[in-house]
Amino acid sequence: MAAATGSLQASAAPATKPPTSPTSPASPASPAGLLAKVVVIGVPGLTWGDVKASPELTALVDQSSVGSISVKTAGPHTCPIDGWLTIGAGTRAWGSDPNQPCGDLPAVSDGKVTGWQTYVDRQAEHHTGAPIGRLGQTGYPMCGFGPGAAVALARTDGSVSNWQPQFDQAKLASPECGDAIVDAGALPLREGRPEALQKVAELVKQVRAADGWVLLTGISQVTTNDHKQTLVVMQLPPDDGPRWLTSDSTRRPGLIQLTDITATILRGRTAATVDPAGPEKAGPLDGSEIRSTGDRHTSAAAVIDDRLDANQRFEQPRPVLFAVALTIVGAEVLALLWFLLRRSPLSRRVTIFTLLVQGGFFIAAFLAQATVWWRWPSPAFSLYAVTIGISVLSAVIAQVLLKKYAYFGLALAAYLLLLIDGVLGTPMQLGSLFADGPVIGGRFYGFGNSTFAALAVGGLVTAAWAAQKLYGKSRLQAAVAVLVIGGAAIIVDGKPGWGTDFGGLLALTPAVLLMAWLTWRDRLYLRVLIGAGVGVVLLVAGVSYLDYRRPPDQRTHFGTFFARVLDGDVSDVFIRKLQMAVQFFSGPAGWLMLLAVVFCMVATVWPDRVPSKAYRDFYSSHQMVRPTLLALSLCGLAGMLLNDAGIALPAIMLGFAVPLLVAHLLASHQPATVSPEPHLVQES
Repeated sequence: MAAATGSLQASAAPATKPPTSPTSPASPASPAGLLAKVVVIGVPGLTWGDVKASPELTALVDQSSVGSISVKTAGPHTCPIDGWLTIGAGTRAWGSDPNQPCGDLPAVSDGKVTGWQTYVDRQAEHHTGAPIGRLGQTGYPMCGFGPGAAVALARTDGSVSNWQPQFDQAKLASPECGDAIVDAGALPLREGRPEALQKVAELVKQVRAADGWVLLTGISQVTTNDHKQTLVVMQLPPDDGPRWLTSDSTRRPGLIQLTDITATILRGRTAATVDPAGPEKAGPLDGSEIRSTGDRHTSAAAVIDDRLDANQRFEQPRPVLFAVALTIVGAEVLALLWFLLRRSPLSRRVTIFTLLVQGGFFIAAFLAQATVWWRWPSPAFSLYAVTIGISVLSAVIAQVLLKKYAYFGLALAAYLLLLIDGVLGTPMQLGSLFADGPVIGGRFYGFGNSTFAALAVGGLVTAAWAAQKLYGKSRLQAAVAVLVIGGAAIIVDGKPGWGTDFGGLLALTPAVLLMAWLTWRDRLYLRVLIGAGVGVVLLVAGVSYLDYRRPPDQRTHFGTFFARVLDGDVSDVFIRKLQMAVQFFSGPAGWLMLLAVVFCMVATVWPDRVPSKAYRDFYSSHQMVRPTLLALSLCGLAGMLLNDAGIALPAIMLGFAVPLLVAHLLASHQPATVSPEPHLVQES
C-alpha cells in the first residue's frame, strides 16, 4: 500500500521522477538582494494542448518551472472578468453574470474602469467577501498593459494609473514600472489560434528583454461553455533550473491556484486593508507565494504529456462517478426485483453480492488512483473499468474470507485505507471520484465531505465490531475500544496536514463520544451531553489556535477560521456554506435524499416501527447495534448542519452503511425452506 500511494504523489508532479529535492522560493531576487521585477502575462484559455501545438511555447518549457493552475473563482463560470477581478482581490471574486455568456472586458474611460460599481455590487449580492481593488490599493508602483490589467490593478473606486492599453517594452523597462501585469488577450476559439500563440511567445521574449521575471499563466476560460480544465502556468527564467511550481495553498507539486498570483506579486509586502461591499470583512489573501519544488526536468515532451495526463485526472472523475453509480445501483435494483419475485437461493446470493459491490465502491473510489488510470488509453473508460473492477474484487474477497460478515471486512478496509491515506498526506484524494478537484476548485489537500462520510462509516462500524467482541467480557473495555478506533479516525481526519477536516472533526467527535458512553453506561444524562459538547468545542478551539499560530500562508482551514473569529468575520463563511447546502433542494434529488435520511434516522430511534423482522431481531440481539446506529445518525446530522455538503453528507453515509446492513441481514436470515407466500416476502 505504501508503494502504491507513493506513486500517487509522484503522479501529481513530473512523469519521470517524484519531487525529492527541497522546495525553493520561486520569487525572484536580484544580486543586490532586492526583489526583481515580476511580470504576470495573463492569457485566458491557455491550455497545455496549446503548448504542445506551439513550437515556440514548447521551447519555453525546458527553460521554465511549470505547472497547472486552477482558475475557479467565486461564480459558476470563470470568464476573463472573473479571473482578473480575482487577481485584484487576492481571493475568489464574482464578476460575470451566470445567465449571460462571457462578455468583453470593460473599457477604461477617464482613468476609471467603466461599470466598476456593478462588480462591487456583485460581491455583496453573492456574499463573496472579495475586496476587489486590494492589489491596486497596495500603493506599490505597478504597471499595467491591456484591459485585463486595468481590472486587476484598479483601486477600490475603479480608478487606474500607470496603465496603458497596449504593451510598451520601453515603459516596462523604465524605473517607474515596478511589477507589471500584461493582458495578452483571450485566445481565439478556432481560426487564428496558432498566430495568437506565436504572439504570446513573442511577448514573453519582449518582457524578458526588459529584465522582467515572467509568470506566464492562464487566467480564465474563454466562454461559459468552455471545456473546463486546469490551465498553463510557467515561471521564466527559473531560479535554480526548470522544476515544478507549487504553493502552500495547494501543497501539490505542479499545481497552483489563481489567487497564488496575487500573493506572489505582493511577496514580502502587506496587502492593503480594503473593506469589501456588503456586511463582510476582508479576509487574508486566499493564495500563497508560488515556489518551485522537485528535481529538474529535462524533457519538454515528457512535461507536456504529464500535464495533459494531469488534466485527464482532474476532469474525468465527476462524469465517470455518475456512470459508475448508475451501473452499480442498476445492478442492485435488478437483483432485488429478481429476489422479490423468485425468492430463490441464487437470487438471494446475487442480491447480497450486488449490495457488497456498492460497499466495495467506497474502497475503489480511492484505491483506483494506484492504477494511474489517467495514463491509460481512453482515461474515462479506464477509470470506469478500474472502479467497477476493484468494487467487484473487494466484494468477492470480503465474501470469500468472511462470508456473512463480509460487511465488516469492507468497512474495515475502507477505514484502514483512509487512515493510511491521511497519514501519507492524502495522495489518493486528488483526482479521485470523491474529490472536488482543481477544476471544481474544492479541496486541494485533506479529506473532503465524501471522504469523511466513508471514513465515519468505516470507523464507527469497525469500532462496533471490536466493542461487540469485548462487550461480554467488559463493557469498559468495549468502550475503550470505541474510543481508540474512533479516536484514530478523529485524529487523522482533523489533524492539519493530514485530513485537515474542520467540519468532520466537529461531526465525528461527538458521535464517537456518544457511542463510547452508550457502550459503557447504556443511558444518556444531560450533564454528559453538556460535557461532551464542551469537550468538542475545546478540542476544535485548541486545534484551531495551534494552527492559527503558524505563519498565515501555512495555515489550514482551522487557523484561517480562528483568525476570522478573532476579526469578528465569520458571517460570510456561514452564509456561503448555507447557500451551497440549500442548493441541493433546488431539484427532486435533494428532497429524496432528505426523505431517505429521515426514514433511516427514525428506524434507528424506533426500530419496532420498521416492517422487517430481520432488522428488529438484529437490533435486539446485538448490544452494539443501538449505540452504533445512534452514533451514525448523530454524525450524519451534525455533518449535514456543519458542512456545505448539507443533506448530501448523510446521504453518502447511507450509501455506504445501508447496503452493508441489508447484505448482512439477507446473509444472516436465510430460511431453511423457500416459500412463495406473500407474507414471508414482507417479513424478509
